[in-house]
Amino acid sequence: MKAELDIKLGTIDMYRYNLYHAYTSLNGYLGIIMAFVAFAGAIKTREEAGLAYTVLYTGLGVLLLFYTPVTLYLRSARQVSGSPVLKNVLHYVIDDTGVTTSQDGASSTLAWDQVYRIVATRHNILVCINPCNAFIIPRAQAEAEYQTIRQLAQKHLETYRFKMK
Repeated sequence: MKAELDIKLGTIDMYRYNLYHAYTSLNGYLGIIMAFVAFAGAIKTREEAGLAYTVLYTGLGVLLLFYTPVTLYLRSARQVSGSPVLKNVLHYVIDDTGVTTSQDGASSTLAWDQVYRIVATRHNILVCINPCNAFIIPRAQAEAEYQTIRQLAQKHLETYRFKMK
C-alpha cells in the first residue's frame, strides 16, 4: 500500500497550519480568553468609568482577537513567497517505510517511528516532525489518497500519535 502525491503549497495552506498551531496551544487559548475579558471590562466600565476606558478595553479586545490572525497571514505569505522549496511542487510518497519527500532530485525519508504525530484538520493533513514543524498536505490535493494515508498512519503509529478521522 502506497500513496503518491504532488503537492503545491499556497499561502492559504500555510496560513491554516499557522492558525492551527497558534490556536491549539496554551497561548492561543489565553489570547482568546483575555480578549473576552477585555470586552467584559469594556461593558462593565461603560457606565462606571466613562467612555475613555470603554474605548481602551474594546480596542484591547479587538487587538487581541485580530492581531494574531493578521500577522500569521502576513508571515505565511512571506514564508511561501520567500522559500524556493515551498514555491515548487513537492512529491510525497507515503508507504510502509514512512513519509518520503522529494524535489529536484533531492529526497528525504521520515520513518514512521520518527513521526511525532499525524493530524487531519478540515483543510490539511499535518505530518508533524516535532511539536513545531510539520509536512503540510492540503486535503484538497490529497482527497483521492486520504484513506490510504489514514490506513498507513493508523497501522504504524500509536493511537495517541494518530489524530485522523
